Amino acid sequence: MKKSIYLIPFIFIIFTCSKSDPVTNTTSQTFLEKYAGTVWTTSDDDVTTYIRFVNNMNHPIEYWIDANECFYYLLEEFFENDAITQNLNDTIEFTYTENDGDIVYVDIITVTVSGNTMVAAYEYYEDDTLYESGSIIFIKSSEKVDDFILCDD
Repeated sequence: MKKSIYLIPFIFIIFTCSKSDPVTNTTSQTFLEKYAGTVWTTSDDDVTTYIRFVNNMNHPIEYWIDANECFYYLLEEFFENDAITQNLNDTIEFTYTENDGDIVYVDIITVTVSGNTMVAAYEYYEDDTLYESGSIIFIKSSEKVDDFILCDD
């Protein structure tokens, strides 16, 4: 569940060009290839979050969470039972699994992009029973997140 907190305030983008062919065939690109480097934003309870996708299967998302005078920065990190379960042209799916010995917790987050809008739909399960679900809408942003002032924490 705590892993979904990092993904939910979030989520990702890429722009690539072929040097040998002026027409890029985007249908064969994965989500991470296509959207790497793109920035998305969402606001919830007066907290603005920016995410940027990275073409890296172990660290696919960066987050910047607005703390008014600075931004908290997080780099998504997969653990042993976490995985990208789909990496298609305009859809990516993350599955996070945690087992505390008694209960198996599973977060499934499916991100879909259409134009300048990204929807992150999430499902949270405890022992195969759906506990919570919903979605968060992100809008493509031109913010230069690398220029944000980071918090000291």
